[in-house]
Amino acid sequence: MDFRDYYQESLKDPESARLYREVLDEELSWLLSYLREHRGLSQKEVAERLGVSRSRVSQMETSAGLSMTLEGLARYAQALGLSLRLEFTDEEGEVLARFHLGADEPVAEPVTKTWEPVAEAWVALRQKGKRAWEEIA
Repeated sequence: MDFRDYYQESLKDPESARLYREVLDEELSWLLSYLREHRGLSQKEVAERLGVSRSRVSQMETSAGLSMTLEGLARYAQALGLSLRLEFTDEEGEVLARFHLGADEPVAEPVTKTWEPVAEAWVALRQKGKRAWEEIA
């Protein structure tokens, strides 16, 4: 049995899946505080940039984990002066699509240019969706 098979099998156990999720939550929370410190910013400075309280930033850094929204994560990255890149990959690790949000781009407004189609299938799917939307409108 290779590692991928072992991993998939172990996640069928609810307790193992819960523990794995816990670890991922802790890693993301740790990463947020690490990045803030690496940028030389205090929680108070990040809170001011986000327009929230310092205690909210503390909460994000200690318990955000995987429940944090993409928008929240993007706003946090931007408060640090960082860009956010998200990649969707298949089982073999091929990147099918990328999302990039620059440090100075507005988060609240949809920016269509940020999705970068990588695989031909993604381009075809995107065109199909665009045609369907045009038919509705």
